[in-house]
Amino acid sequence: MVVFDVAYKFMAFNAGPRTCLGKEVAFTQMKVVAAAMLWNFAVEAVPGHVVEPKLSIILHMKNGLAVAVKRRNFPCVHG
Repeated sequence: MVVFDVAYKFMAFNAGPRTCLGKEVAFTQMKVVAAAMLWNFAVEAVPGHVVEPKLSIILHMKNGLAVAVKRRNFPCVHG
């Protein structure tokens, strides 16, 4: 069984005994930003947009991914 560390997938942090000191902080910040974006905005794929993979070593989309982003409206809650 082969287990891959995240450090080997994202080369900016390097790998081995001398990894970036801020790696864990950066990953935590990325998770917080992603969670805040998904909490505050609804992201939906644009109907009719053709999604095709681009043949490459790195996984890209041939035409990109067209999405519509709308702010979510939460009712005000006052206690």
